[in-house]
Amino acid sequence: MNTSSLRLTRQLALLAALGLAPAFSGCTIKQSQLGVENKWRDSAFAPFEKGQTTQSDVMRVLGPPSQVIALHDQTLFYYLREQFKSRAMWLILYNSTREQTTYDRAIFFFNQDGVLKDFALSNEQISQ
Repeated sequence: MNTSSLRLTRQLALLAALGLAPAFSGCTIKQSQLGVENKWRDSAFAPFEKGQTTQSDVMRVLGPPSQVIALHDQTLFYYLREQFKSRAMWLILYNSTREQTTYDRAIFFFNQDGVLKDFALSNEQISQ
């Protein structure tokens, strides 16, 4: 094989590699949400009042909780919304993935009579 045909072979190999590079690279964006809708962030709902609001009031506004926990002298309603985002890039020589999970929570404590004793919301808000 002479020098010019060797050079042509190398150039064709380089062009083939560059042409195939996009086939072996890519990007993805993934997003998912789990749990209940975070209606506790909606300003249209009246605020819950300690000593006044009942379990029925909370369920009427927010729907069924993610979890109900019965403690010795109180009941706890736990609402959870989880959002997962992932961005990934795959190249021949470099790969990168970024993942983010965000939680939004509301928790309500009721006495034995089903009346609200206390409640709290997480600081984190998930975009709708």
